[in-house]
Amino acid sequence: MRRQHVGWTRSLLWITVGGLLTFQPPTWGADLGEDVPANRPHRVVMHLNSGDEKVQRGILNNITHLYQELGPQNLTVELVVHGAGLPFLTKKGTASAAELADLKKTYGINYTACSNTMKTMQVTREDLISEVGDTVPAMVRLMERQEQGWVYIKP
Repeated sequence: MRRQHVGWTRSLLWITVGGLLTFQPPTWGADLGEDVPANRPHRVVMHLNSGDEKVQRGILNNITHLYQELGPQNLTVELVVHGAGLPFLTKKGTASAAELADLKKTYGINYTACSNTMKTMQVTREDLISEVGDTVPAMVRLMERQEQGWVYIKP
């Protein structure tokens, strides 16, 4: 009886070792190797829901650095803003209007304001800076962009 048990254990061991030797790791991000051209197109959706001026300044710096590194021909960025961050896209609430306009003009960045937050805060389309393209529910837009393969970044 003991010999059968040892034989069965040895067989199980070899099956396990064999399985480990042939295991293929998941290929998430497999296309990020060195053989990928640096000039491939990238699509990034950035998420802002903070009223903190340091966070807002940081996101503008992140966007600028991405464009400087990759070039506008290789990058599309959409900034989706909601909640406490919405004043960042309003005429009266933002201290960054000139920089937001410059990013739009220079790189073609898309700004999306959350229509649900707008209703809650009683902000109208006319209250937004002219560079805002869409007013849709932020969570829907973030979900859609990720389903379309966009990279999601929340600084």
